[in-house]
Amino acid sequence: MKSNTRIIFMGTPEFSVPSLKEIFSKFEIVSVYTQPPKNSGRGLKKRISPIQNFAEKNNLIVRTPINFADSETINEIIKQEPDFIVVVAYGIILPLSVLNCPKYLCLNGHASDLPRWRGAAPIQRAIEAGDKATAVSAMIMEETLDTGPVIIKKIINIQEDETSNSLHDKMSEEMPNILLNAINLVISNQHNPINQSKNGVTYAKKISSSETIIDWTMPGIQLKRKLQALSKWPGCWTHHKNNRIRIHDANVFHFDRNLKENTPGQIVGFSPLGYPIILCGKSSFLEIIEIQREGKSKMNSNDFLRGYNLEIGEFFEKK
Repeated sequence: MKSNTRIIFMGTPEFSVPSLKEIFSKFEIVSVYTQPPKNSGRGLKKRISPIQNFAEKNNLIVRTPINFADSETINEIIKQEPDFIVVVAYGIILPLSVLNCPKYLCLNGHASDLPRWRGAAPIQRAIEAGDKATAVSAMIMEETLDTGPVIIKKIINIQEDETSNSLHDKMSEEMPNILLNAINLVISNQHNPINQSKNGVTYAKKISSSETIIDWTMPGIQLKRKLQALSKWPGCWTHHKNNRIRIHDANVFHFDRNLKENTPGQIVGFSPLGYPIILCGKSSFLEIIEIQREGKSKMNSNDFLRGYNLEIGEFFEKK
């Protein structure tokens, strides 16, 4: 039997869907807020968010304001008299008037071990930095970005071969339980919020297009982590003879040769598996496992090389 606790849910991407689904099964969803449909694809057709798709299929009221700059949008929320507003990867800043309107709290489900990786891309930045662990956290929202007290969190280990895809899915599935526990603790007045430490604060800045271009002067281990971090989106790209090439997966490779005359980005050999070996910064090497020519399918490097020629001495370049 559902609780009559009234919740406004705010979220946008696929990451948020399991949380909305679970909260919907336990509480009354008054309405769902998500970012407006966006033009996408070659035909620039309007595409609704995964949250809007779920909400409409379950006959939930959906609202898609561009922002909360006008009083009409704010008053609309206040009139709904929510007990909670629950936010998971919504992507729109809420003003103080909205944060203060629920009977209990505005809760944010954030994908990091706060205060590490506040901001837009915590999953990618944790992998890119080589973190050994992260967390899903339920936080009381404040006007400032991801600074509020944490009610409850769950630590999630990051495996050595973790990609943003795999970590995204694990955290998305863990988030609903954290949020449900937080809601129930607040309702029963058993919550004990912990203020975030002022030490160890880092910011997970939004992924920029310039980061998708592979800089072969970086050490191999850093490039491997970058590939893992950007695997889901937007990917990492290089060029070979004016062809745009996406590198999906690579391993650090130990190559016992004196290559002082060579330049980062150069193909210096092939591994026992037949995979190309690329010289990187600080005399390190990457073995390219999965690769894709623009407009073609992703392939294992062996399959790729049956239809595309790479020679020792040639370069992968930034361009």
